[in-house]
Amino acid sequence: MEKFQVTRRTIYRDFSILERAGIPIVSSPGTGYSIVDGFRLPPSRFTEGEVLSVMIAEKIMRNHETESVRRNFEQVLTKIKSSFHSHQKNEILHLQHKLFIKEKFDTKEYVPNIMDNLLKSSVDKKLTEILYKNAKGDKPNLRTVEPIGVFNENGNWYLLAYCHSRCDYRNFRLDRIQKLDVLEKYFEKEHPSIDKLNEHYHSQFFTEITVSIDRKYAHFLSIERDNFGYVKEMITGENVLMYFNCRSHPTAFVRWFLRFIDVGDLIEPIHLKEELLVILRAGMLRMGTK
Repeated sequence: MEKFQVTRRTIYRDFSILERAGIPIVSSPGTGYSIVDGFRLPPSRFTEGEVLSVMIAEKIMRNHETESVRRNFEQVLTKIKSSFHSHQKNEILHLQHKLFIKEKFDTKEYVPNIMDNLLKSSVDKKLTEILYKNAKGDKPNLRTVEPIGVFNENGNWYLLAYCHSRCDYRNFRLDRIQKLDVLEKYFEKEHPSIDKLNEHYHSQFFTEITVSIDRKYAHFLSIERDNFGYVKEMITGENVLMYFNCRSHPTAFVRWFLRFIDVGDLIEPIHLKEELLVILRAGMLRMGTK
């Protein structure tokens, strides 16, 4: 210990770290400590492509709006990087300045550790109480739910759960949950998987919409069209037909499409085209009175 200028406590701490990492440490009277004979650390076999993927994932996760997820990922990444060869670590350092991902500007406020608690309660099958504020901004109300899982859609995180108040499955946006309490009560019902429930919901509740856009302006819609259930497009002469299975409120689609009204037409359904005209007339009237 004097030779290496370390304390007994430091050595025991390092032994503990090695054991937690799965390294078999044994002690023998009179000879001290050693690694079990025959044990070999598996070599690191990350390819160049895998190293690059780790770096890209790190850049993306730095912008993750949920702090607990971001923090846990950083800890996992530290462990992965520790097994890289020296030249791979140097390669990542050089590549860091070759890739840029713009930071998110719409960071959301969440209840602390909300993702961890919801996922754990869904696995443990524990009832959970949430204080939830709806999209209209009404007074938050208390719901008792059976968490099934968490998913991301159109830039938002949602909890999919069975709601005792509604006696049905419901989606809850995580940034609208004001408070969360995991109860020491369990639910027994076996719910379908989150994939199955989402697939069923999406197959039942959407509006088929068709629009036509001047071909030279069509690329402008590609920036946000996925948020409204974009399915496919078809080029017809100087126009591009785009098809949507919109799961948002149809009025939200109409108001989004308004920005392209000078270069496009809302073809179907007819009632949305009529709603578009009503909004346009109301806007012109409003502008005329100012």
